[in-house]
Amino acid sequence: MLSTAEKLDVLPKKILHLSCVPRKDTTLLKITVSNNEMGIIYRTTAVLYAHGWDILEAVAETSAEGYVQDVFVVRSFNGEDMDEPTLRLIRRDLNALFFEGMSVIDYMEGHGLMRNQFSHLPDPSAVVKMYNPLSSDFSVMDIRMKDKPGVLFQITQILYLFGVDIITFTALTEDGRIRDSFLLRMETGEKLDEKLVFPRLKQGIESIL
Repeated sequence: MLSTAEKLDVLPKKILHLSCVPRKDTTLLKITVSNNEMGIIYRTTAVLYAHGWDILEAVAETSAEGYVQDVFVVRSFNGEDMDEPTLRLIRRDLNALFFEGMSVIDYMEGHGLMRNQFSHLPDPSAVVKMYNPLSSDFSVMDIRMKDKPGVLFQITQILYLFGVDIITFTALTEDGRIRDSFLLRMETGEKLDEKLVFPRLKQGIESIL
């Protein structure tokens, strides 16, 4: 059964649309938003985490029309279904972050999700690789680590703070380990600088793994 939250037309060009399809043990959630700006994925992952949803798989793209289209395979921390009331709450919070000027920090603090609530147990097997393909206009970041709640939000937060825009990403979780692959560029449109940005960004990512 398809559950769909109606569009929010805050302004003619400000549109937010959510739909979800329940599956056997997970939910397929699609989010379309008219804002094509840095921090979309950061804000989306914050809301999903705050509402108790673990992201098992994710693909984010920008359509030719400029809409950001995120598709997530999610699972509730508590084994709950994503029903219509839950979808409305997620939509309400996304609207506040996208169109009403609320910051992610204020939002997370309002939900009692402070930084010290995240797990700080280090994962010695975690690996972060970054490179600039010659045939692409984007930088690539691959992460392999143990899965833990909120880690995708923390990664997107660090990228946002570094002024790095996420073009697309895939996040897969298998057997308790997470495999994230990101296509990135600076908010100014360039690839990430291998000498200036790579070392600092890698250090920041590794600090939360």
